[in-house]
Amino acid sequence: MVNESQAHIAIIGTGQLGSRHLQGLSMIGRAIKITVIDPNPASLEIAQKRYEEMPANKFVQSVIYAKTMHVLDKDVDVAVISTNADVRRNAVEELLKHVSVQFMILEKVAFQSVEDFQTVIELLDKNKIKAWINCTRRMCPAFRKMRGELTKHEYIDFRLEGDNWGMASNTIHMLDLFAFLTDETQFSIDTSGIDNKVYQSNKNGFIELGGVLSATTSRGDRLTLIDDKGSSRRALFEISSENHCYTIFQSKGKIVSKHKESEWAALEQRYVILNQSELTHLVVQMILDSGECDLTPINESFALHKPLLEAFASHLEMVTGKKYIKCPIT
Repeated sequence: MVNESQAHIAIIGTGQLGSRHLQGLSMIGRAIKITVIDPNPASLEIAQKRYEEMPANKFVQSVIYAKTMHVLDKDVDVAVISTNADVRRNAVEELLKHVSVQFMILEKVAFQSVEDFQTVIELLDKNKIKAWINCTRRMCPAFRKMRGELTKHEYIDFRLEGDNWGMASNTIHMLDLFAFLTDETQFSIDTSGIDNKVYQSNKNGFIELGGVLSATTSRGDRLTLIDDKGSSRRALFEISSENHCYTIFQSKGKIVSKHKESEWAALEQRYVILNQSELTHLVVQMILDSGECDLTPINESFALHKPLLEAFASHLEMVTGKKYIKCPIT
């Protein structure tokens, strides 16, 4: 918990997500000052432009844009690390050379290797920093309601089908949601259905994957993710158990739920996923007010990242014949 005086928020990395975090902070309801760091002047310019599109807020008392971390105050209350995954460890290490940080939010995919992830966890523990990974679907009211309806003794079957939804970069979101709904963090991951082809990401220097990835828990819950490249299929979620079935039509913004107790009658409701620019102020204010938030604690997320990074690296080695110390995803 941070006292009611002006809190210092630092955003490290102002690419697509970093600038949206900044927009989100423009809606906060308590006094803050913001420092935005990115070595790329063009990225800082875009971030500033996007921030200035938002309505003025008296609680945001200053916003400073800079290319280096030397401008940061000695104490940072909340640091948002929104760099690409390949430089995130370096960004955290460099930040902690300059300042003391109380809380930290890291973007996902958090790191490209298990070693980097472990090193950062040790560094955060050493500096007594509480941290979370920015997997936001567990904040969605629809999924929180679903979790309450699914009883712990029910096996869950979670299925996502679609085209070009970003298997390499976004599977961690699905795995995190699967963990949230099942209350399980130990998985066996099967990559045998992933395409024997490496696709170029729309982010330069990174890769994407397609095909079928599946995961199972020790109690029998099953996750199936299908990225059918070139099919033009819109993303469709289905989450089912013995007593409940939920079908989510993401592009249509609706969810159809059926329950055994109501004889499987279909109930249609709105399905809303908030953008990052609509979430960051909620998360940061929760952290400042209580020292907690609804994102995934870093140690829990490590348990999800580890088997996924290892599975992806193993698949890439099989397809390319090269050794992958780091998995080139972000």
